[in-house]
Amino acid sequence: MKERTPKERLYWLLKLFKSRLIDMDYFCNEFHITFDHDTDYDELTSKENLLFEDLARSAARFSGSLEDHLNYPKVYATQDEINNKVTAILEELNI
Repeated sequence: MKERTPKERLYWLLKLFKSRLIDMDYFCNEFHITFDHDTDYDELTSKENLLFEDLARSAARFSGSLEDHLNYPKVYATQDEINNKVTAILEELNI
């Protein structure tokens, strides 16, 4: 089986998350690493680049820990923030 390109992997991760086949922590970690470290940005459309960059920035700062959010307000992204960004991307890109 052929390995996915980074762009294909980003779409695959979004589809897995949409179908609830991966958890929030895993999704955020993999999306951030794939976008920030593996993706050739020239292979993305300007819309994909804008949407994915925003999500990757938030995903890199995601914490599911209430304690983190209480101790460091506005430092970490919440589940709701990630869910809202993913929902917007799914709608915008018709995934």
